[in-house]
Amino acid sequence: MKTANLHIPPTPNLHLRGYLLENVYLRTTAAQRSEMIALWHKEAVDRDRTETERRSHQAVFLVRAGSGELAGLSTVGLVRVEGGRKFYAYRMFLRKRDRVPYLMVTVTQATRDFLRNFAHPEFQPSGMLIVAGNPKLMRPGVQKLFARHGCRYWGKTPWGEDVWAVDFGERNE
Repeated sequence: MKTANLHIPPTPNLHLRGYLLENVYLRTTAAQRSEMIALWHKEAVDRDRTETERRSHQAVFLVRAGSGELAGLSTVGLVRVEGGRKFYAYRMFLRKRDRVPYLMVTVTQATRDFLRNFAHPEFQPSGMLIVAGNPKLMRPGVQKLFARHGCRYWGKTPWGEDVWAVDFGERNE
């Protein structure tokens, strides 16, 4: 995806209990991407170099602790599912020490709300797919939380991860 010549206006940042959610979608800097890759490396997130570089360009919100240090982020890729519908494929990572109550939900909702109203330069996705890569996110209580927040269970990935969908409603593509 080419974004170098796009003008995408900044979106207001959000705050939650000492955390800053900094919107950087399609506007990440080299310094921010280096920060993301360093976070994944330090936290032993298993990804190859090509994957980390690609994912660093897909950041939506950077989550910063009160110190300004990067505590996590949300990312989205663009995917086409069976039947041809296009979706954002959502992932999120938070450092273990920053997995505090309501932060995961806040980041997910902020990402969903931003993308629902974002005029993407290539096409308008039908919604957002949430891939629960952490086994703790596949517990019954978390599944109820996803359902309460308007997510529909879609099934599992080939790797056994739960997939949830958030539909953005009618989209003209």
